[in-house]
Amino acid sequence: MSVVGTNIKNIRLKKNMSLKDVAKKCGVSELFLSDIESGKRVPNTQVISSLSKALGIQIDAIEPSYFSDYFDAEPQAAKQPDTVRQDRHVVYKAEEKARPTDNTLSDAFSKAVRKIPVLGKITAGKKVPYEMDIVDQKFEPVFQSKNHNVAGEEFIYFIVPDNSMSGARILKNDLALVFLTDSYFDKDILLVTCNNRTYIRRCRNVEDKRVLLYPENPESEILIADKKDIHVIGKVVRVEFKL
Repeated sequence: MSVVGTNIKNIRLKKNMSLKDVAKKCGVSELFLSDIESGKRVPNTQVISSLSKALGIQIDAIEPSYFSDYFDAEPQAAKQPDTVRQDRHVVYKAEEKARPTDNTLSDAFSKAVRKIPVLGKITAGKKVPYEMDIVDQKFEPVFQSKNHNVAGEEFIYFIVPDNSMSGARILKNDLALVFLTDSYFDKDILLVTCNNRTYIRRCRNVEDKRVLLYPENPESEILIADKKDIHVIGKVVRVEFKL
């Protein structure tokens, strides 16, 4: 069960609301909501927003990464002008030079905000994140809780390459937040490489040495591979899309 699904279920039960009540208010099916609570599906930002309204709570109570109780606005260093079309690596180097030299202020900023790399591809044989695969950086506030305060290098964002997971509301060009780990459970959604190709797929162990990686789109490729032939990059824990 995911953190998001657990939070939704706990809040719903605390408010004595049934799956049917919440699903109706959100405009989704009971089955879809049940899958979210059990961790079988990953809700996108729009669904999380609808759930927060239906449950009468703030978004950050469901998804800790929004952190509205701790920050009134997005840190200035995180904002990039829409008109900037320079090489992104050059922009961020310039940005770092422009930061205040005051050590106290810099330390406070580094503790409040973490920088997570955005990858457009995964280069086989290279440690993730590989510098040449990084196309952007996202700044996110650090949640002030020991349960969620995880070092930024343990996460990456990956640009979803196709619509193979459309049934799980994961679409092409969405940003998948991936927790870097090689351990997983049945039915987790994973970012993996196999035969020099990168996939986002739901997994199922079929034998001790084999794994089934299946899409949420009937038109997409199903993979059955030996575990030794796949490289698990990590587990998809959240998906973001651009409005």
